[in-house]
Amino acid sequence: MKIIVLILFFASFSARGQLLIDDFKTGNLNLTTVSKGESDKLFQNGNSILGKIRRINAKLNTNTYEQSIQLHINNGLLIITSAYNTNGTVYINYGENKNGLTPLKLDVSKFKSLKIEFNGKSTTNGLYVSLYTGKSRGVYTGQVPASEAKLVYTIPLSAIKTIGVDFSLTKIDFIRFQFDSRSKTGCNMAINKIWFE
Repeated sequence: MKIIVLILFFASFSARGQLLIDDFKTGNLNLTTVSKGESDKLFQNGNSILGKIRRINAKLNTNTYEQSIQLHINNGLLIITSAYNTNGTVYINYGENKNGLTPLKLDVSKFKSLKIEFNGKSTTNGLYVSLYTGKSRGVYTGQVPASEAKLVYTIPLSAIKTIGVDFSLTKIDFIRFQFDSRSKTGCNMAINKIWFE
C-alpha cells in the first residue's frame, strides 16, 4: 500500500511540473498538401490537446517551382514538409474552435519555459510564438537549428516580449505557433511534443 501511495505521489508531482500543450498522440490529420495560397483551417479533437482541440493550417507566400507544403499528424508526430524554394508558414493554434475563440484561461506564471521537442529537422527555420491575453500578447521570435537527432528547443518565459498593457502570464487565452520555411532547400521537421515546464 505504501508503495502505491508513493507512486501516485510522484506521478502527481511530475504532472504539476509540466503543462502539456500537445503530444500529437490524439487528433490525427490525414496527409494534407498545400500547393497554392492558404489551406483551409483544419481542426482536430483529442484528449491530449490543450483545450481538447487544435487548429492547423499552412500558407504558401511564394512557390516559384510549383512545389508544396505537406502536413501530417500520425503516431505521435506532427510532420511538416516544405519543399524546395517554398516560402511559407504553418500555423498551430490552441484556444479556438470552428465557432471562433474559446479562451483557455491558463495561468502559466509558475513555469519557467515553453519547450518544443523535435524528432529531427532538416534546416534552420524561423519560429514565432504568440501568447494572448485578450487583444494584448507576449511574443517570441527565434531560429531553430537543424538536427538529425531529437532536439528540445527551450523558450524561457522571461524572453517573451509584451505587446499591449493587458498581457499577463496568469491569464493566457490563446496560443499560436508559427513555423516558417524560408530556405532555398526547403525545410522538413517532425514535432512530437509541446509543453510548459
